[in-house]
This record gives sequence, C-alpha cells and structure tokens, in this order.
Amino acid sequence: MKCHDALLQLDAARPDGSDWGDSGFDAAREHLENCLGCRQEVLQRRDWDLAFLSTAADSSCDTSIPPEGLTDRILSAIDSHTPLQPDTVKSDRAPSKQTSTRHRLLNAAVVVAVLIGIGVAWRLNTESPGLLTVEQIRNWPDTQFETVYDDEALAALPEWLESQGGAPLPPSWDPSWLHRPARGWPDRDSVAVMSFRVPVARRGSVAGLLVAVPIEEVKKSPAAEDVTGARPTYSKSGRFSTTAWTDTNSRTVFVCLVAPGQHERLRRALPRDRPEMRLSDVSDLPPHRVSH
Repeated sequence: MKCHDALLQLDAARPDGSDWGDSGFDAAREHLENCLGCRQEVLQRRDWDLAFLSTAADSSCDTSIPPEGLTDRILSAIDSHTPLQPDTVKSDRAPSKQTSTRHRLLNAAVVVAVLIGIGVAWRLNTESPGLLTVEQIRNWPDTQFETVYDDEALAALPEWLESQGGAPLPPSWDPSWLHRPARGWPDRDSVAVMSFRVPVARRGSVAGLLVAVPIEEVKKSPAAEDVTGARPTYSKSGRFSTTAWTDTNSRTVFVCLVAPGQHERLRRALPRDRPEMRLSDVSDLPPHRVSH
C-alpha cells in the first residue's frame, strides 16, 4: 500500500484509536509497521485531533447562543466548498466510506469551533464595558472636541436619556448655566456630558464641559470633594485644563474641563454651600441671563 492510500484510510479512524483493530485498517496498519514517516504523520494528526476536540469541549461549556440561522449559513458554506487537492498526490482509489465519515466529522468539528468562537465574541460584545479611570475621562474629550466651544462635536454625541430625575449637577452649580441639553458618552448610557457657561461679574463668562459619571463606574474615585478643592491637570493634548472630584451625596464623579488658564476664574465664580441640584430642577427656577 502506498503512503498516500494508507494515510487516507487511517484518516477515517477515530482519534482515540478505539477502532484501529477493525479489519478495514489491516493493510494500513501493516504499512505503518514498515514506514517511519507515516507513523510520525499519523501520530501528529491524532494528537492534533485530540487537542482540538478537548479544547472545543472545554470552550463550549460557557458560551452565548449565536444569532439565529448562523449555523445553517456556516453548514451551507462548507457544503458548497470543494477543497483543492495537491497536484503531486494522486490516487485512482475512490474515498472509502470510513474516509467520507471522517471528513464529515471534521467538517462538523470546524462548525463547532467557528460557533464557539462566535459565541465567545458575541458574549464579550454584549457585556457592559469595564470601569472608567479618571485619566480616561480627563483625556477622552481630546478625541472629540477641538475646544470647549465645540458645539458641533457635542451635538454629535448620543442623546442623553434622563433617568431618576435627570443628570446630577454639583451642589454649587446653577442648572441655568447649561446652555445646551446634556448628551451621552458613546456606549455608556449612564454617563452625561454637559456644556456650561458660568457668569463672571462684569467680565463675561467661563465656558467648559462637565462630565458626570456614576461612582460605581469609576475604578478609583478622586479624593477631592468639590471643584474648588480639586487640583487642575492638563489633558494630554494641552487643550483642556481638567479637574475631578467626587460628590458622595449624589454618588457621582465629576470631571470639569475648561480652556487653559480658566480654572481659577471658574473657581472664584462658583458659589459655595448650595444644595445638590439636577437638570430636572431647571423648570422650577426663574429665568437666568448669562452674559457673554
């Protein structure tokens, strides 16, 4: 028996070798006794098959269900694909019933592996994103905004869906300072992004961005308790002076961004000891004129 025919016949054997005693494999087994190259090839194939089946079994225990119809599409694609045979190996023998059975099993194994991979990816994609760091929040506007006056970039963010009475504001902030509706952080429904203008007596106003993040979504909340006690830090681009603090009453981490050199003006313009307010309180307040 030629090497190609022996290997083709042994491809139909089970990876665990439980059917090697069948009479259909007699000639192939005899060939292996006299051919070192084929023995090594068969051992490599068996080890690969066993490792593959073991990995597939372990992974399939904890995956999500893939979209409906995906299995049928994969099977259809496999059925319509005819693998190319090497030009250097030819045989007049038709594939045996056992060989065909093995090929079907291998095709099924490929389907299982593909579905397992898709299931894992499906589950990972549907899981909620990880915790944010203060550093991420400080630098995120660098990729979205050119300046604190970039209203076009703000409007491009997802819509903020108000819940529990609206996005929280720091205790000393007047809701009328928000000159545009709050927007959302991409892929995070609970994070609000707000644009504000705080009036400064006889000297116009200080404009900036305020990001409000639930404290449970921040990896390590800042130690400062309000904007006046927070130390300003520049974002990576240098376009924003940022401060971060934690309001324990509303369980919110705030990150404020203003233009470079404007933090001290903002700090002095903010009143102190005001009760916590939310965006929904705006309708209950008298009109407030903001000077520009």
